[in-house]
Amino acid sequence: MKIYDITRPLQDAPVYPGSKPPRLERLRDVERGDEYSITSVTADSHAGTHADAFSHYLAGGASIDQMPLEQFCGACRVLTVPPDDLIKADDLRGRLDGAERLALHGGGNAFLCEEAAEYIAEQGIRLLLTDAWSVGPLDNETRIHKTLLRGGVAIIENALLDDVPDGDYLVFAFPAKYRGCDGAPVRAVLLQGETQEPAPTDAEG
Repeated sequence: MKIYDITRPLQDAPVYPGSKPPRLERLRDVERGDEYSITSVTADSHAGTHADAFSHYLAGGASIDQMPLEQFCGACRVLTVPPDDLIKADDLRGRLDGAERLALHGGGNAFLCEEAAEYIAEQGIRLLLTDAWSVGPLDNETRIHKTLLRGGVAIIENALLDDVPDGDYLVFAFPAKYRGCDGAPVRAVLLQGETQEPAPTDAEG
């Protein structure tokens, strides 16, 4: 079994335009003679590789601690998409058969057009991961987010897919449990060689 870490280091991830970069401040440091090391981390809820809660764009939507955990783990298909243009439905058509979760590798630019977002939701995808800092371009983020989230598609942005071949994997990308929050960081990994959902166990068998 091979494990791909598809999480960007917080300090290295592209920053959403207008957001403040994450800040890490070492408060205590064993290298300076302190008894222990401890760091203060300041970052918004959508910094680095992170999950969007339904409440990110939908009034009354689930906050990140209320999101169904099963959406963030299970069979996932990785697909390479055109890196220099918005992803269209035709880029995905015929490539999603049997997929429940989808990771789009577009060289850091896997932005959807509205038609592609509608197609993904119609196909019953439960989780969409993109290697871009958002699922949609700046001039159409709201409609694309709402299309996906209203369709029950959980979203992870800023994934790192550069070294991951196209194919089927298991994904584990649980968000941190921030009560009432609209998003949270994830540690996302793909497992190759175990692409089937775990079978239920018989407690008496």
